Amino acid sequence: MVLEPGIQIAGQVVTSFQLLITGALLLGAAAILMGYRRDLKATLRQSAVTDRLAEDLGRIANALERVANQPADFAIREAARRSAEKMGSPVEKAPEAEPASEEAHRVAYSIFGR
Repeated sequence: MVLEPGIQIAGQVVTSFQLLITGALLLGAAAILMGYRRDLKATLRQSAVTDRLAEDLGRIANALERVANQPADFAIREAARRSAEKMGSPVEKAPEAEPASEEAHRVAYSIFGR
């Protein structure tokens, strides 16, 4: 069994030293390109477009927070009510659940001794 002195790539024998030099050159080229890229910075100036964009994004964020703060059952109940109104069928009123008392959530043996 004869050992070859390197790796065969596309019919050419490449030694590990050649691979090491190629890797070092590629890393050097990447470092130079990253250093050049650092000088190219974009600045965002205040304008009417960016102000309008900020206002719209703020409105979207507020709407999403309002939706996220609603309980899921209330949202489902409202959606069912709206779809029933569109269909013209009578809407049943679901009984409102009583809020849980603070005493119901108390843990008798907590780690804090409360």
